[in-house]
Amino acid sequence: MWKISASVGSYESGATNHAADVTTVQKMLTEIAKKTANPSFDPKGIDGKISRVGATSNTVKAIISFQARRVGLAKPDGRIDVGGKTWKAMTSVIGSVAPPTAKPIPVGGLITLTVQHGGKMPTKTKRKGNEAATFNGMYESTFTLSGGGVSGTFRGSIWPDDMTVKGRVIDGTYPLHIGFHKGGSAAKQGADKLVMMREGIRPGLLVNMRKPVNVQSDNSAKTTSQGINVHNGFNNNRGSDGCLTLEPNDWPRFIQIFLDGFPDINDWHAMYTNTGKKIGQLVIKA
Repeated sequence: MWKISASVGSYESGATNHAADVTTVQKMLTEIAKKTANPSFDPKGIDGKISRVGATSNTVKAIISFQARRVGLAKPDGRIDVGGKTWKAMTSVIGSVAPPTAKPIPVGGLITLTVQHGGKMPTKTKRKGNEAATFNGMYESTFTLSGGGVSGTFRGSIWPDDMTVKGRVIDGTYPLHIGFHKGGSAAKQGADKLVMMREGIRPGLLVNMRKPVNVQSDNSAKTTSQGINVHNGFNNNRGSDGCLTLEPNDWPRFIQIFLDGFPDINDWHAMYTNTGKKIGQLVIKA
């Protein structure tokens, strides 16, 4: 059952905000945003935290939006009370029973992430000579997880936003590790960072342990790239300098598989700081 032990929301409203309760509400809002296809209900992360200033908290903003649009409150207060009107409305949207916790990926069970792009180039891809897109949308590829006791299909892209400067990883097979996106030269990330995030240094998958890979680019001098990860994209751009990106609504479901499968922070630093253990392989193909 979904449940919270005390109020969650803006501190200005007097909310208690126990970390476990905040995490529960953030998970619920994330599911509600997907189910209703309304991004204003998305807390944009699951970290068990609420900013002290409500106006700067994405979770509070999501609560207020939900209260205004689905609860019908004339003056949303950004607070969810145990068994209160907002809580009842949330459970009516997604049900009162929380989904089961995903089973951890078996130790030693290697996965394969197959990315099939079909030779298509998505919109919002800058090309030399203004080459026309061949796919209507920014996420042309199908990302399929298999092996290691996991499975799933997601939308994503192999393309950087600007092919005149950057390049896309060429078709082939590459080692895949867990680790922290943008963490190559960053300080060692702690266990509190093992949550779904969309910005900054965040959990993701590392292609070839950030070492150089061959790429295709409109820039003749650009033949390799390093620091290639699998991370979330955005609604108005992919936010990619050559990384593979997941469609933003599919990202939470994708990365949560690895957060659940590898809850030990040491696994995320098994090779180097912010570079974790090998979990399988990436296969890119048409």
